[in-house]
Amino acid sequence: MINFTQHYQDFLDNGDPRVASWPMMDSPMKAITLVVMYLGFVKVVGPAWMRDQKPYELRIPMVVYNFLLVAISTWIFFNMGMLGWFTKYSWRCEPIDYSNNPDAVRMAEIGWFFYMTKFIEFADTIFFILRKKESQITSLHVFHHSLVPITLWFGIKYGPGGYNSIFAFLNSFVHMWMYLYYGMSALGPSFQKYLWWKKYLTLLQMVQFILVFTFMFQLTFFPTCHVSKPLLALNVVQAIIFFGLFLNFYTGSYKRTKRQSKEKVETTSSNSTNGYKKEDQVDNEYVRRRKTSVHKLKYIDVNYVTEPVTISA
Repeated sequence: MINFTQHYQDFLDNGDPRVASWPMMDSPMKAITLVVMYLGFVKVVGPAWMRDQKPYELRIPMVVYNFLLVAISTWIFFNMGMLGWFTKYSWRCEPIDYSNNPDAVRMAEIGWFFYMTKFIEFADTIFFILRKKESQITSLHVFHHSLVPITLWFGIKYGPGGYNSIFAFLNSFVHMWMYLYYGMSALGPSFQKYLWWKKYLTLLQMVQFILVFTFMFQLTFFPTCHVSKPLLALNVVQAIIFFGLFLNFYTGSYKRTKRQSKEKVETTSSNSTNGYKKEDQVDNEYVRRRKTSVHKLKYIDVNYVTEPVTISA
């Protein structure tokens, strides 16, 4: 037990000393505790609490929340861009700068802010529960919100900046558009016509993971590029897992939407055809009954019998 405690302490001590005193960075246990609390609320407490409650009307809070995250994501994206990815960072090999250089420290700080937003984003799921929209809480949604905060802790603790900031940089760009979509959706039906680009959000997510995987994988071919193999493996594995999950979600949603559209067309066509046949059968039955009482009428074209026959004996 003592040996394990010492190894764990050594593990923590090997982190970046610049971030050691920052909130939530002394140990991964705080992040893990928040994730466990999140899962407990999502899976047990929230649904049980709302079982006999009416859905909350949260349109205004949701609008504020989503556009706030648009602003935060935009701020993170452009700061990371100007500190490195738009300017001096190499897209082939960018080692992490652990010095107290102002730009390097600032990049670490922006990464920490990005890490903190992952806990704010727990509200995505909480809004669903409070509005009794549990059907929209997919396994992918919960898994994504649960795993990313924990993996980001390791990223900020041991590799803030440099090549290891690529995920935060790209993900903040994706979240700019994702929360813009959510915010516009929350504004009401009048904005639905501007949301035709919904299906491209999942594609954008998948492109993000492809870029992260490609960037990290190509680093293995540069032996002179100083990278952490554990951080490299963490990024690659996470990118593969999430790409597979999002691809499965996208293809499933696409097939379901395509099937529903086909069923709708078939139902409409069936209703139209059945309506014609029913009307035609009624008219023929009416003519048949009336023919017995019409002696002088030699010929009736049933195709034109749309109104009651007035000729009678």
